[in-house]
Amino acid sequence: MDYSPPITALRCCHTCGRTQDEEVRLQRCVGCFSVLYCSKSCQKSNWKTHKPICRNNASAVANPQVGWNQQLQDLGFSDLTAFTEALVQWLDAHKPALQMCADVAVNKDGGMGSSQSTLKMLLCFLVPRSSTDLPSTRNPSLTFQYKNSLLFNLRDDFIDTSGLRPDWERGAAVRTAMNERYASHPLYAGVLPVIVNVEGFQLAQILYFPHFHPDPTTLTAGPILAAARRHIVLQDILSLIHGSINEGFPLRPAADSHFSTPALPGRFVRSQGTWQWQQLFSDWSQYRRGQHRGLDKTLVGMKGGFSPPEIMVALKSHAFWHATPRS
Repeated sequence: MDYSPPITALRCCHTCGRTQDEEVRLQRCVGCFSVLYCSKSCQKSNWKTHKPICRNNASAVANPQVGWNQQLQDLGFSDLTAFTEALVQWLDAHKPALQMCADVAVNKDGGMGSSQSTLKMLLCFLVPRSSTDLPSTRNPSLTFQYKNSLLFNLRDDFIDTSGLRPDWERGAAVRTAMNERYASHPLYAGVLPVIVNVEGFQLAQILYFPHFHPDPTTLTAGPILAAARRHIVLQDILSLIHGSINEGFPLRPAADSHFSTPALPGRFVRSQGTWQWQQLFSDWSQYRRGQHRGLDKTLVGMKGGFSPPEIMVALKSHAFWHATPRS
């Protein structure tokens, strides 16, 4: 569960979230070319956190490992910079869905307390999609397909044997900044590290999700828990997540919505030099078959008998996270 305000544009300032328009032209970090800023002040305020990652990314771009360029070209990317930009935009496009995927994985594993008592890491596997579109016209939300994910205990020996030790140490500033940002939030549970692995390329990327305890005062999942087995509901949530990513209806919260409001399906369209998310409808009650083939296909495959907003609300509810699983 992420309490960050929703942003509909993919190209936005890494610090404040401001999007590009007629008054503001976003500029890339000249060190690593992997993040955007709207001003020097935003770049300066983020430098302490970005510095170790920037230097690592700059080194990787300037000195790619043997075989990287060929791997990237086989996947349809001209170089590491093009690949990194595509992956970052894809992750931004599907962040709400990936956050829900993380919530499901933690829920299955015993809840927030379990994930923090023994530090967990979520490993996500992606597969590149083939496309004949030029990079500038290619929909960034469709660059990769989501394959599967795995939650496991984060051990020092894994970090060392996987070669992730340098990246993990460079990410310390990011983890610290996230903990400081949410320290005063009463429901903040901690940081969940996520490794993103793209099939066909040996370089993995680590990112971090803030996790929050469900709010016991506002949400309930009583009707769902009374009528359906917990694992069926969780499987339906995963089906919705996978469908939103792979069938082309990215789930995102509406711009003016509260965190407890279920995410809506939409699509990305190019506008004012960037890709903007546009919702298919303003409320799930407005859904009708035929509006989006991929959405229709996904909903038909759900087995629990509950609507998308019902199961998304259930995932955020205190009752769902603390219920005794039914057999």
